[in-house]
Amino acid sequence: MAEVTSAYSLYNLILEVAKAAKIPYYGYDAQGIAMVPTNVHDFDRCLSVVRNGIKRFISDAPVDGWKWQERIAAVTFGIVEVTGTVDDGDGTSLTDATLETTYDTDNDLNGYYVYDTTLKIQALITDYTASGGVITVGAWLDYLGNTTALVPVATDTFYVTDVKTVMGDKSRYFLPDDFGEVSGNIYYEKGSNVGGIEWTHPSDIVEAAANGVSSGNPQVAAVRSILNRKWELLVYPSPSVAKTVKFPYRVGFDELKALSGVASGGSDVTLVDSSFANIYPDDYFNGWLITTHDGTGENGYAVVTDFTGDTCTFTVADWLSASDKSTAAAANPAENTSYFVTDGLTHPAGQMFDMAIRSAIMAETSEEFGPLQYDAMGKYIQKDLPDAHKLDGRMRPRTVGSMKSGSRGGIRGQRYPGRHCSRTDVTYD
Repeated sequence: MAEVTSAYSLYNLILEVAKAAKIPYYGYDAQGIAMVPTNVHDFDRCLSVVRNGIKRFISDAPVDGWKWQERIAAVTFGIVEVTGTVDDGDGTSLTDATLETTYDTDNDLNGYYVYDTTLKIQALITDYTASGGVITVGAWLDYLGNTTALVPVATDTFYVTDVKTVMGDKSRYFLPDDFGEVSGNIYYEKGSNVGGIEWTHPSDIVEAAANGVSSGNPQVAAVRSILNRKWELLVYPSPSVAKTVKFPYRVGFDELKALSGVASGGSDVTLVDSSFANIYPDDYFNGWLITTHDGTGENGYAVVTDFTGDTCTFTVADWLSASDKSTAAAANPAENTSYFVTDGLTHPAGQMFDMAIRSAIMAETSEEFGPLQYDAMGKYIQKDLPDAHKLDGRMRPRTVGSMKSGSRGGIRGQRYPGRHCSRTDVTYD
C-alpha cells in the first residue's frame, strides 16, 4: 500500500525541529511562511536531530523488537547469461556482431540488462536490432544506479542477463535498500518443486565457485555488503531455472539524506547554487527529488537527472507544479529561489508511527537546542513510546512466521548469523 499523503515527510520533520528551535527560514524577504533553514549550519543541526530522533525511536523497541521492521524479501533468479566482447559503443548503444548468431530476431533482448564489466556500467536494454547485434539503452548507469559519462568501447567485456543482477552475475542479486539483517531461514517459494536451500558464509560460496563453475538449483545462500552500504544475496550453484527464494529480514535505517539552500541561478531545466560548488561529486544527487519553496519558481518539483559538482548544478527534465503535478511550473527557479533536495521522502516506520517519531525527534531537539515549552522527553517516554509499543504489537505481518537469528546448514553445516546491514517485499523480475 502506498504511503498516505498525511504522513510526515523528511521536510516536515526538519521543519518541526527548526520551528521548535526558532531557526526556520522565512523567505528571501523575511515575509514568508516558516521553511526549513537554508543556512548550512542550522540545516545540518536540524537534519542531525531528525536522524538521531529516528535512531532513538528504533533503539527503544519492545523486548522482542519492532514488528514494523519485519519484512519478507523475495528474489527471483535469472537463467540467461550471455558473455560477449564489445565491437563498438556510445552513450546509448553497444554493438557485438556475434550476438545475431544466437539472437537473430529484432527485440529478442528487449527488457534484459546489459553490463559492461570492464567499465562497471550497466543499463536496461530498450531495443535490440539483430542485424549487426546492436543493443540500445536509455542511458548508462554505474552499479549504484547513477548516470555516468562512461560508454562502452571496443574490446570491453559485457554480460547480458534476463533479470537485474550484480555486475551481470546471475549468482548475485541486490537486496532491498532498507535491508537490516537476516532474521530467519531462506526457502524456495511454495510450489517450486525443488530441494531446500540453506544459509552459509559468503567465503564458502566464493571458494566453491572458484573450484569450478556449476549450475543448477542453488542449495546455499549468503548475504554480504557491497558497493557503498548496499547488500547482495549470493547463491551456489549458479541458477539454471527461474525459481524464487524468500526469507525474512529486518528493516535497517540508512540515514535519510537532504540538502537545503538558496539558488544563485536557474533555468527551465536547471537550478544552480554556487555556494556548494566543488563540495559534492558529479552525479551525487542523481535520482533525488528537488522541490522549490520560496522566491521565483516556488512550488515546483522535479527529479534530478544529472548533477555537476564543480558548479553545483542540478539538471532536471522539467519543473512541474506541486499543486498540479501534470503540468509545468508557472515559473522557473532564479537567484532567490530556496530549494530542498532529498533521497528519501518519509521516515522508515510508516504513517501510523508519526506521532511517536515526532515525539522522539522533539526529545532529541530538547537535548540539542535546550528545553522546549513542555517536557518533550517526558511526553515521549511516558505516553508516545508506550502507545507505539501497543500499536506495534497488533501489526505482525501474517507472512513472516518465526523470526530468528539464523539457521543451521550451509556448505560446512555451520550456523549463519543474522547480520546487521541496511522495504516492503521486493521481487526482481
